[in-house]
Amino acid sequence: MKLFAVVAFVAFASVLAEESYDFKCMTATALTTACTATTGTTLQDAKDLAFCNGPNGEDNNMYTDYGCGKCAQDKDGDVAGCLSCAMGAVEDPNTGCNPYKSPTFSFQCYLEGNATDCTPAVAIACFGPAKAYNGAVAALANGGCGTCATALKTSTDTEASATWDDADCLDCTTALCNTSSAKVLVPFLAPLIAALFFL
Repeated sequence: MKLFAVVAFVAFASVLAEESYDFKCMTATALTTACTATTGTTLQDAKDLAFCNGPNGEDNNMYTDYGCGKCAQDKDGDVAGCLSCAMGAVEDPNTGCNPYKSPTFSFQCYLEGNATDCTPAVAIACFGPAKAYNGAVAALANGGCGTCATALKTSTDTEASATWDDADCLDCTTALCNTSSAKVLVPFLAPLIAALFFL
């Protein structure tokens, strides 16, 4: 009888040891991977151990991995840029709690000849007037952050739609790239020209 009780206990403990919770985490923009959290107690305990990880969504984050479990650790705790999320609180275990976040980066563009901080974005975008542009639309002549299309769309200059053609504006995609136009450089060069005049 005692032997039977011992065997039954061992069998019961083995069942508990195999308690697990299956769920999915994101691994890329639209992909998921099967994950499992296992515990030696209850299903709820297994759910409490279910985590996904991914980038924390901050600007200029170089961490790009997504996957099952908590963030990897270093001497300071979670590796830089990583964020863990609990799947036990998510209603649908097939919906990862670590949705893809497009990385955003800080950059600058020239605005009226001055290096200006732009809103962090997925891709760098600056604009400025083409060298041949002779119009007087300030929104174009000053250059700035973003694309020509966006600048034209958001311009408050009432003459913009009438005097701003596609050929008048140039887009570029690297930081501080909108310097080739003489229009953009004039404010920057004006103090130097004035100083030379009085020498």
